Amino acid sequence: MFTVILLLLTLFLTSGVCGLWVALNVRESAVRLERWHLRNLDLRAQAAGHLGPHDRLLTATGFRVAGGVLALLGFGMILAPLTAALLG
Repeated sequence: MFTVILLLLTLFLTSGVCGLWVALNVRESAVRLERWHLRNLDLRAQAAGHLGPHDRLLTATGFRVAGGVLALLGFGMILAPLTAALLG
């Protein structure tokens, strides 16, 4: 049981830190994710033979919002059981 708790704690802590990394745009991570997304859309359109403009799904702001949600969920899943245990 302790192993499962430790695994979940590590998973949620990692997702929270990674989400904060993108949400705060540390080292231009959201901008790099946007460029990577556009490059993948271009390659996918080229492989399919589409010559028109592609549909942009996410911008850097969208990646930052998604990172913020991931950080809140990750840290919330850690803090909720801890506060419940402390409050009784």
